[in-house]
Amino acid sequence: MRKYIKYKYLAVLFAAGTVLSSCKKELEAQKPQASLDASIAFTNVASVRAGLFGVYNSLQSGNYYGLQYNAFAELGGGNLLHVGTFPTYAQIANNQILTDNVNISDMYNTIYTGINNANTIIAAIPSITDAALDKDATLAELRTLRALMYFDLLRYFGGAPNGYGQAAGVGVSIKTSPTLTESDATPIARSTEAQVYTQILADLDFAIAAPTYTNKIVNRAGKDVANAIKSRLQLYRSQWVEAEALATTVIGSARYSLVSTSNYANIWLAKNSTESIFELDYNSADQNSIAFYYYTTATGGRNEISSSNTLNSAHEANDVRKDINFTIGAPNATPAIPAGKTRKFSRISTGDDNVILFRLAEMYLIRAEARVRQNTPAKIAEGLSDLNVIRTRAGLLPLVSVSQTDVLTAILAERRVELAHEGHRWFDLRRFNLTSTLGIAQTYRALYPIPQREVLTSGNIIAQNTGY
Repeated sequence: MRKYIKYKYLAVLFAAGTVLSSCKKELEAQKPQASLDASIAFTNVASVRAGLFGVYNSLQSGNYYGLQYNAFAELGGGNLLHVGTFPTYAQIANNQILTDNVNISDMYNTIYTGINNANTIIAAIPSITDAALDKDATLAELRTLRALMYFDLLRYFGGAPNGYGQAAGVGVSIKTSPTLTESDATPIARSTEAQVYTQILADLDFAIAAPTYTNKIVNRAGKDVANAIKSRLQLYRSQWVEAEALATTVIGSARYSLVSTSNYANIWLAKNSTESIFELDYNSADQNSIAFYYYTTATGGRNEISSSNTLNSAHEANDVRKDINFTIGAPNATPAIPAGKTRKFSRISTGDDNVILFRLAEMYLIRAEARVRQNTPAKIAEGLSDLNVIRTRAGLLPLVSVSQTDVLTAILAERRVELAHEGHRWFDLRRFNLTSTLGIAQTYRALYPIPQREVLTSGNIIAQNTGY
């Protein structure tokens, strides 16, 4: 895997000392390599900004949104095929993940590292006296990111075999204070799924209520992102009324608009389209390996993953998304595009495809589902209308009024093709309790295993998911 160049701002932080100690050390109860009082590391706007970009750097990692987080959801969910040589990827494609899978361990630890980075700055901010620092806005941004990271951990490692928001759902270890001393590194038992939601909602509600927190920050998480995360979260929790209201807040803000049918590909071929709510920025000095892992060796890639034939056949005739999600091949294009890949990531040589975490189309689909789930004739009609906004943009005919079950089936199908390659398919199948359609006979495999190293080095304080 390629090396990932860190944000230039991190040099300031690392010069001060290794404050951002890894969660791996935290959970293994090892003595940190170095520790430093957060009040010394973060004293002004410049140092806080450096630390904040360190949190974004965790999100950018190839172990997280820089490749693996979204790719594994598509690979395990059947939208991608494993065509390469990594046995750990084959485990994910076959939904037969072993507890010592190094890629899963790296993803788990990278997310916890990002959480610890956020915790460190959050703990320091109350003591900072620099008048130029907007403490509430900065805390709101950090807590939005922390909420996203805990939600992302929960989506893979928590919940129940039959979905999310169930009474017996398991969670992950919650830590909201930084690991700065040996005593801070004591392993923490996993909370319940409900307890993790409580923590996530506390962070998001703080952010949404912060009066100086900017709604939209290009390539960063503003208040609109907090609303978008909470809308997605409440959909997972079956809180339909609030999921609808939050999606409406984002849709109705008029800060975002759907890209036209003819320009659909430009959502990814360009950057920061009118549809983008939050996308991580990459450039030639700060690259990812997503296109590299998709594309063939003849085009400079590794050819580890490809679009599946089942994804290809999921598209209706005349759907403009089909050639984006499953390329027919364009060897003379610039850059050249092989068959069976995606145009959502195509910058192999520069590695600077941005990664979209939230966009307006998802908000319409969240609102559509939340409305239909409320199961009144009026709400089903409103949900169908939202669904048809996305279908019409894709060049398809709108659906006519049908039953709640039929509309929900259509929404799931629409989410598959609209959000393909964006890291939703596995979680959608879990939400709909349909992982069995992937040929998974062992229901416990709906949850990914906690890395075995974390279980063992914690002395089993961090419990493994049942079945592994």
